[in-house]
Amino acid sequence: KEKLTAIKDERKKQAVERIDQRLDSLNEKMTSHFSEVLKKIDEVLVRIGERANRVEENGVDVSTVRAAIDSASAAIAASRTAIEAQAGKTYTITVTTETGLKQDVGKIRHQLSQDLKAVHQTVKAAHEAARKAATTLSPLPPEVTEFPKPTQSPLPPEVTKLPEATQ
Repeated sequence: KEKLTAIKDERKKQAVERIDQRLDSLNEKMTSHFSEVLKKIDEVLVRIGERANRVEENGVDVSTVRAAIDSASAAIAASRTAIEAQAGKTYTITVTTETGLKQDVGKIRHQLSQDLKAVHQTVKAAHEAARKAATTLSPLPPEVTEFPKPTQSPLPPEVTKLPEATQ
């Protein structure tokens, strides 16, 4: 705010302050969004692990699935680290001159955009790793569950007969 004293035009000062606040709120909004996405990916990974456990109980080798799950967990951890680092960043517009104000704001906006794109790439990598774990599990035979076969119809015989067509 001290550097805003170099700006004489009051409207430009207010615009720069508003843009600065929007950059901070955008950063906060996107990092919380990325955290929610990772939370969902993590939940899916847990379900994949549970299904792998059930398949393994039937004697099927799930070592490749376990490796894919470990890889996805590592990608999620790396993405969480990137999100935490991004959430800790603050973007301050450094005003050099009033005539170069547009370029100064543009540099900071570009920097925020690039940083958010980098974090987005880590989230995409975590998503892809979880997808790979799921596709590694899918060709394995499903867990076997025995269903008892009914010996007789649970419905009375008069209900199981089809009504005759009337003409």
